[in-house]
Amino acid sequence: MAQINNYGYEKLREYILSNWKYLEIQTPTSEVLKRYSTSNGLVITGTSTSTELEYKLVITGDATFLSKTVGKSVLFNVATNGSPIATEVFNPFTFETVDDQLTIIHKLQVPQIV
Repeated sequence: MAQINNYGYEKLREYILSNWKYLEIQTPTSEVLKRYSTSNGLVITGTSTSTELEYKLVITGDATFLSKTVGKSVLFNVATNGSPIATEVFNPFTFETVDDQLTIIHKLQVPQIV
C-alpha cells in the first residue's frame, strides 16, 4: 500500500480548509440546535502546512440555546443537510441563563497522529 507524502497532505488540508466550513451544535442525543459558518461566528485556524486544523465557536445562552444541553459538534461541508464528516463529543453543558457562555474547540489532525 502506498503512503501519502507531505505534498499530498498539504493538498488535503487545502481542500478541507476550503470546503469543510460548517460546524453544527447538537444535544447529546443528536438534536440539531444550530449550524455555524465563518459568516456567523465560526473561526477556522490552520494552514495547508499545519497538521492540526481547529474550528472554534463561542456561544451564549441566547434564545437558541437557553435551557438546552449541548454535547456534540459535527463538521459538515454544506450549509444545510449533508452527511457528517467528523463528530466531537464533549461533556454536556446546559445553558441556564443568557449570561452563560461556552467555547467549543473542534480539532482535526491531518494526518492523525496516534
